[in-house]
Parts: sequence; C-alpha cells; structure tokens
Amino acid sequence: MTSGISRSTIWVHAEPFGFGPSSMLLTLAPLLRKLASSIGPHTTIEYIGQGHTLDLNTSPPWDNVHDCDVSTNQGKQALGDLLYFQQPHLVVTVCDAAFVEVLSQLGAKRVIVVDPLMWFWPSVPPAWGKANRLIAVDYVGVRARVQEAKMHNAVVVPPLVPSIDRSISREPRRGTLVNLGGLQNPFISVDENIAFASLVLSVVEQAIKARNRPDDLPLHFLTSQGVCAGMESNVATSTSPEEARALLSQCKTAFLTSGLSNIYDAADCGGRVVFLPATNQSQGEQPELMERDIGCNFTRIDWHELNITKPKVEYSNTSDAECFPLIQSHQETLVEDPRAQKRFVERVLECYEAEEDNAKELKILFSYFGRDDGTLVMKAIVDAIVHEPHVGFRASARLQKSPQPSI
Repeated sequence: MTSGISRSTIWVHAEPFGFGPSSMLLTLAPLLRKLASSIGPHTTIEYIGQGHTLDLNTSPPWDNVHDCDVSTNQGKQALGDLLYFQQPHLVVTVCDAAFVEVLSQLGAKRVIVVDPLMWFWPSVPPAWGKANRLIAVDYVGVRARVQEAKMHNAVVVPPLVPSIDRSISREPRRGTLVNLGGLQNPFISVDENIAFASLVLSVVEQAIKARNRPDDLPLHFLTSQGVCAGMESNVATSTSPEEARALLSQCKTAFLTSGLSNIYDAADCGGRVVFLPATNQSQGEQPELMERDIGCNFTRIDWHELNITKPKVEYSNTSDAECFPLIQSHQETLVEDPRAQKRFVERVLECYEAEEDNAKELKILFSYFGRDDGTLVMKAIVDAIVHEPHVGFRASARLQKSPQPSI
C-alpha cells in the first residue's frame, strides 16, 4: 500500500432471502462504481454478506467480499471489527432490517436502505427509521404507507428495470427458460427446495418431450448454486441477473417464480410467460394485488390446481407465520403425489399453448409505477450524502441533474 493515499470504502449488502435483493444490488453495481469514483480515485466497494447471496456477489463486481453472518455473535463481532478498521464512507443495504439494527448498535454512519418490499411488511420495520435514507420502491400502496408512517427520511422511486440489449434478441425466439430465482429462505429447507426444483425440471422436460416441437429447445434452468448442486443436473445452473434477462428476451416460453424482479423483467422482455406456484408469501401476494388493484391478469399456475384436495392459499389474507407452512405442505404433497405431478404436466402443456406474447399484459405496471434504470436510486443516495453537514463530496454531473424522486 502506498503511504499518503487517502482511501475510502463503500459497503454494500443484500438480505439473504431468495435472489431479489442480490439481483437489485448487482443491477446498481455500475452506478455504484461511478459513485465510488466521485468520492475519490482510491475508493473501494466491498460486499458484506452471507449464504447464497455470495452466489451472485463476487469479486468482481466488488473489490472485496466479506462472508459475514450477522445472525451469529461471531459474525457481529467480525462486522464490528471491520467497521472499526475501515470506517466506511457509506453503507447501502437492500432490504435487511436485522443488518441495519446491528449497524445502528455498532454506530455506523450514512446507512442507506433500498426496500423493494415496502408494500409487503405487516408494519414498517423500525430499523428503517434508523437509516439516513430509505429508498422505497413503488408498488401497490407504497406511497400511502410512507406518508401514513410519516417517514421523513424516505423517498419513493419507480421499480428498477434495466434495459435489455435488443441487439441480442433480433433472431426469432426459441427455447424454454425456467427461472426459480434463489429459491432459498429460512422457512423451507434446502433439501425440500432441491426436491421441488428437481420436480419442476422433470415436469417441464416431460412436457417438452410430449410436445415434440424443436422450438421448445434448448431448455435453460436457473436457480441458486446450492440448489443446483443438490439436483445433480447438467441443465440446472446459476447465473447473473443480466444473463437471466438476456435468456428471457431470447426464449419463446418462460416459466418463472413470481418475484417482482421476474415480473418486471417479463413485462420488459415480452414473450410467452407463465408464473409458477409461489415459493414464498410475497410471490403469491404480488399477483393477487396486481389482479385486484390494477386489473392485470396473466398466465399462472397455483398450488390448488395441482393439489386439488387442498384449499386455495389466500396469500393476501394469510399471516406470514401461517403462509410458509402452507406452501411447505403443498411442496411436500406435490413431490410425493404422482397424481398431482400428472396434473402439473398437463397444466404446463396447457400453458405452452398460451398467446406467444402474453407478457404484454404486464406492461400496464409501467403505466402505474414507471421504471428506473438505477438513476433515481442513485440520485436519492447522492442527496443523502451531499445534504449531510460537513461532508466533502462532489457527485457526478449526471447524478446531480437527475430528477428528484418524491413521495
């Protein structure tokens, strides 16, 4: 290390729940790199995280990666030691209230929260009030919730939907994509998710074989590294959000879990899109809100269509504590019941016959909530820094001139 050089650090972090938070963070990576350059030529960006978030958050795009589980005392101690040593200029976390609570206890400064699930929480996480800036991503009811909670540190921004390089999708669509996202959460074991993912792959392969149509191939199957390893499949793999979006824009048919990232990417990329049974509560509740409040209907498969002896899950009217055991029960039944599996194959075959561009129905979401390439998120981050007293910081001209999001 050269003496006399002033070095700064930006910490970034994503909640270890599926791939949604990690995907959002990676989409912001190029703009965060520009922000680091604005702070100083020797500013590094370092990822602080754990578990399957490390599937996507690697070096690069980050300068360093710290495997740190703050749910343990050892992890909290390690985080405290790193905080004391590095004194980060800024911390940006996507969605993780527990991480913000730990940072607050440790005395961290300039903590920015990006929350794409502000619509979902039973109540606003108290940790959000401890952040310098809360950046809430717009969806059904988000603006009203921010105003009712009198969250003066909050701004609301449109959903993050990066543009696709259209030059890669000029050829006719071909093939099938199955994207289950990260598929990992604390409520359902990895082994259970491996069994479910293996079944989904088998069902789609059976449907493709029954159809015997060349344009259904090749088959691409995406999920987390841990689930892929347990599946022992040559088809299943884990890839970057950018590559997943590229495949979505190229494939003729896509079967996706209904996380908001997948929903918005489908709206942007088009094609024949089918949403699979929800693997967590928000994946089930999001479509219900879209149908109820926006009138946006689209092709999806739900658990009760497969496990006909079980009642339909009313995601919007079910508590978090009740919903995950219901989903877990449905997964177990589907994996064990050949009759349910046969219905699953039949339902997938029906969905292959849906309109080839049925995802166009999803574009109404952009009319309601707009879209952001990351510029407005970064504008909110920059404003949180430059408006803090006694902070010497000069943002790039592009970020300074960007329109300010408002609540």
